[in-house]
Amino acid sequence: MTARPSVFQNPRDATHRQRLAVRAVQGALCALGMATVGLTALPAQAADAVAAPARKAYRVQAGPLGPALLSFAGQGGFNLSFDLARTRGMSTPGLSGEFSAEEGLGRLLEGSGLRARRLTSGDFTLDAAPAPVSATAATSAIESKPADDALPAITVTARTQSSLMAPTRQVTVLEREELDNLRQGSDSVATLLSKVVPGMADSSHTITDFGQTLRGRNMLVLVDGIPLNTNRDSSRNLANINPADVEQIEVLRGSSAIYGSGAAGGIVSIRTRQPSGEARAETTVSGVLPLSRLGGAGLGGEVQHYISGGGEVFDYAVSLGARRVGGSYDARGDRIAPEPSQGDLFDSNIYNASAKIGYRIDANQRLQLSASHYDAKQDTDYASDQSVAKLPAGSVAARPLKGLQLDKQNRVTNSLLGLDYTNRDIAGSTLAAQLYYRDFFTRFAPFDARGVVARGSSVDQVMQNSRVYGGRLTIKTPFGADKKTQLTWGADFNQERTDMPLDVFDPRLYDASRGLSFQRTGTLIFMPPITTRSLGAFGQLQHRFNEQWSVEGGARYDKASARFDNFTPLSQLRARNPAQVKGGTVDYGAWTYNAGVVFNPTKRHDIYASYSQGFELPDIGLQVRNATPSFNINSSNLQPVKTDTVELGWRGRFDNAVANLSVFQSQSALGAVQSSFNGLIMTRTKERIHGIEGAFDYAGSSDRWAAGGSFTWMKGRELPQGGARYQDMWGYRIPPLKLTAYVEYKPDARWSHRLQAVSYGSKDYRLDGVNSFGRREVSGYTTVDLISRFKIDEKNTVVIGVENLFNRKYFPLYSQLLRNSNNTSRLPAAGAVLKVSYSHRW
Repeated sequence: MTARPSVFQNPRDATHRQRLAVRAVQGALCALGMATVGLTALPAQAADAVAAPARKAYRVQAGPLGPALLSFAGQGGFNLSFDLARTRGMSTPGLSGEFSAEEGLGRLLEGSGLRARRLTSGDFTLDAAPAPVSATAATSAIESKPADDALPAITVTARTQSSLMAPTRQVTVLEREELDNLRQGSDSVATLLSKVVPGMADSSHTITDFGQTLRGRNMLVLVDGIPLNTNRDSSRNLANINPADVEQIEVLRGSSAIYGSGAAGGIVSIRTRQPSGEARAETTVSGVLPLSRLGGAGLGGEVQHYISGGGEVFDYAVSLGARRVGGSYDARGDRIAPEPSQGDLFDSNIYNASAKIGYRIDANQRLQLSASHYDAKQDTDYASDQSVAKLPAGSVAARPLKGLQLDKQNRVTNSLLGLDYTNRDIAGSTLAAQLYYRDFFTRFAPFDARGVVARGSSVDQVMQNSRVYGGRLTIKTPFGADKKTQLTWGADFNQERTDMPLDVFDPRLYDASRGLSFQRTGTLIFMPPITTRSLGAFGQLQHRFNEQWSVEGGARYDKASARFDNFTPLSQLRARNPAQVKGGTVDYGAWTYNAGVVFNPTKRHDIYASYSQGFELPDIGLQVRNATPSFNINSSNLQPVKTDTVELGWRGRFDNAVANLSVFQSQSALGAVQSSFNGLIMTRTKERIHGIEGAFDYAGSSDRWAAGGSFTWMKGRELPQGGARYQDMWGYRIPPLKLTAYVEYKPDARWSHRLQAVSYGSKDYRLDGVNSFGRREVSGYTTVDLISRFKIDEKNTVVIGVENLFNRKYFPLYSQLLRNSNNTSRLPAAGAVLKVSYSHRW
């Protein structure tokens, strides 16, 4: 992202119009605060507090610039993300003494044509300097504020990040250039994250993220601060995102008491491209070709265009794109069948549009309006051959059947509106607030539910409509002259209204056509409209005693309710006198707490210990949609889930390498409501999950080589309700051992290659050798990807990737566990796939 010039000072900033704008924004904040009775005023995450730059003692030896920068960042305790190829052939005389991070980086980069830019996380990245840097202006080589100067983009981890202390949990941060490369070796954002984030299970390699847990639990997914999770979990959270528009992804692993429902396993915060403040445009054209089956049916392509610009007061960014997803083929060249349970996007057209308009009120205040729309619509000629369901489970792969006649197929639409307000100085505090609205729709594949009485015993197709609005408010207040104490506090509000209609089809035509023809006969109510409302308030206090010790502690209170009206369930439709399920309201309330300590034995190492609690509402819709007339919401065992997590970790920084290691345990007295083959299991089990994660990254002193890897091992045990002993948890919650590795080679400053591998172990999830839903013996598998990036010049870049380089045939964990409980869900992964992307900056 191109950096904006320093803070502008305009003598007309205090004009009457701008004073009115300030008052209007402040009035809106107060109005929302009153509306939520003090528990929440507005949305958002706060920006980093303004504080005097901390000075530390550094000693960096003279030599190649790249390793010197890594050494400086390691001593300073922050991350510096940049392409080592940009510093190849450059050297530095080193430095010794006390500096702020800005001063030190400015001196190291002197004369390099590069400057450092501070990210909202407090870390840094490198940009091209606008002009050569002289010795008398060494510190101008660093831009100490974010790209739009003093008004940083909002990120979810701003609540946990601080200049006072290192985080008390593990965080993975992926920036745009790295994401652009990694996309060439993955079929989706979900798969990309599974390959690089420790603790995250493998993706399904279809549209659903069912079973893709983080440390064995659910994760909260946010885009520009707006939550994508819904209480009626449709497992589409990572499928609502346009990967080409992503600027940064932050993954915070482990629960946190200062976030609301849904973050028991961690948080995935996705930030889309922001206004750069300078006129620029970029067009990217991509193509996809399955190498195991050459031909037009598998071809895919994408066109994405981004423009950004503005001046001192207004700025803007617009992103438009279209994508075609072709058919998918396994390693033998056989077409992969549709996924009949959760759906897929084979043979689909995807369109996306987003825009952001920013208004700088004055040097400390900024207002930004954002809007986006994502539409993925399938149009395929293939259905799933139901005959394989009659064969022994796990014996054959799912088979496609050509000739599908279905007007409305799988679809996902996601529209977002956001209004962000940032103020860096309110009586010495910083404030970030956000209002948001989300309109989400998804349509699943048709399903033969004639064996499921609770579903009406029909051939049907389910849809989900969710409308969500809410807000976030985060304030950071420093205390003391030395500002070694900081209070982060704020509130959240969220209201969701979700319903699930269901189209019914003629079963005789369905049978006669072998499941290929669908004639709609009506629309019924599968799940009535359910309104869920939640309010939350939190406070987090941090204090740094000295250079070695820092502590934090906080608390959060959540108040939530869910209600629905009387309705006739599907199970009563064939009854002579159908009875209704009585509506009602259920209320929740919970306190959660967290505490942590960080010890720095040296400047290059920190050891942390933390205790945190997470809060989750149960999936109420899952219970209501299968209700009988005797259902009573007030006695339905729908208590919220509170998760206790303990973690101990270490992070080390060396001259050319960084490493981390953590052990964790999470437990809950009530597990989530579990579902099996379109039914419901109301066993609220006690759960214990423990595991260990580690990662290592090395950059060679020559700047040409880099390598690294990670491992994740975890074990989950549950005590069934009324059970006498603990048993292993199922495979959709606890993945097998995961190992990742990569090596990078850069022959010159313009060319780079990355070879990456991910391996999952085998595991037996059965109980007493018996197969059941999510409990089968699974085989391990390893995949390798190759990614090459060539920068033709400053304006043109080509990226080539081959996913599954060795064309291995394997079944992902999701497919081996048979989500549909028969072979129709046993889908092999795609074979070798070639992806070519060309970008031009105008």
